[in-house]
Amino acid sequence: MIADCDAFYKRSNQYERHQTQQQCCSVSHVATPEVLYFPAKPTLELDAMTRRIPSLDGLRAISITLVILGHLVGTRNFPVELSFLKPYANLGVRVFFIISGYLITKLLLEERDQTGKLDLLEFYRRRAYRIFPAAYLYMLVMAALHWRSLTGRQLLVTFTYLSSYYHSHNSWMFGHLWSLSVEEQFYLIWPFALAMGFVMRKRMLILTIALCPLLRVAFHFLHLPDRHIYFPTVLDTIATGCLLAIFWEKLRRHDRFLLSRAAWILPAVACGVPLLQNIFYGYKAQAAYEVFGLTIMHFAIAGTIYIAVRKKWHWLNVQPVIWVGVVSYSLYLWQQAFLEDRTSASWWTAFPINMILALLCAAASYYCVERTFLQLRNRDVVPLQRPFAAATVEKEKLLTTL
Repeated sequence: MIADCDAFYKRSNQYERHQTQQQCCSVSHVATPEVLYFPAKPTLELDAMTRRIPSLDGLRAISITLVILGHLVGTRNFPVELSFLKPYANLGVRVFFIISGYLITKLLLEERDQTGKLDLLEFYRRRAYRIFPAAYLYMLVMAALHWRSLTGRQLLVTFTYLSSYYHSHNSWMFGHLWSLSVEEQFYLIWPFALAMGFVMRKRMLILTIALCPLLRVAFHFLHLPDRHIYFPTVLDTIATGCLLAIFWEKLRRHDRFLLSRAAWILPAVACGVPLLQNIFYGYKAQAAYEVFGLTIMHFAIAGTIYIAVRKKWHWLNVQPVIWVGVVSYSLYLWQQAFLEDRTSASWWTAFPINMILALLCAAASYYCVERTFLQLRNRDVVPLQRPFAAATVEKEKLLTTL
């Protein structure tokens, strides 16, 4: 899921090294790490020292914290007074979705701006290196440990990223992979749609955001199981992030409000909407929540992302918070093994041991698997060529997921 798309960059002096190599070598291409050339006025909000988009790792840290708090509800030794936090797991996943849509669309738009086209094969290659190794490691470990209780159908839908259509019949250990399923289905379609219908990109996204709430209500009254995680009913979340990337520069016109204290209403709305599920009941109330509540929450999250990046909130950019954001994809994968089996009496499923074990597994997955495959992905990539390049930034490491 989540994962999707960590915003890490390589050292900016790679461009200078590449230029030196071109002068010294007779070959037309030099095998150097991947570099993306941007125009003189780069649209990404980059920190001058770390070459990162400020606050995004911090926002991922908040997202995974919300997911974990929601999943901790009901586990042994976790305070029952905090049961109201359960709906916030879904909020955390939606924040991941919107960040992912924003980052990947930003990369695609910048690539088209620099090269005049989109290299879809390269996009899918990068995506595979980023997402599959850590995810398939988790799947294989869980399948090996619980093979007696798993069916062939459960393994099939999990390993083929179709679990969002089989959630209620899937094993608890794979239950959270519905979000990765939704993301990968979206990214099979969106880059291709963007390449084929670039001039209609805004219309496509706006139409998606308008139709998805109606589908949620229709599926709600049809009593379809798992309707809240079907791809057609969730893709407006990622589409909102894509729309944020497209309208980023235009939002600057409204900085007087968005960067003022009054804009705190946006994160407040994003955090308040999930609580409505604990207040309003009934079919009509649920239908209203599906149409208006979730859509309002999505736009509030998108606005919060814009504000956090532009204002560079310090507390989102301190090293411990950044670290949690960096390992958030692996942490999302492995927290399920220790937090979701609420019927177990095993010591590793009790709070706070379950949280500690999840963190340890996540750190091992990140340092041993994620980083290794990202280095392999970047090892023999030729930089994008652009004769009028005036500035460089390091290429983003793609996630994510939650």
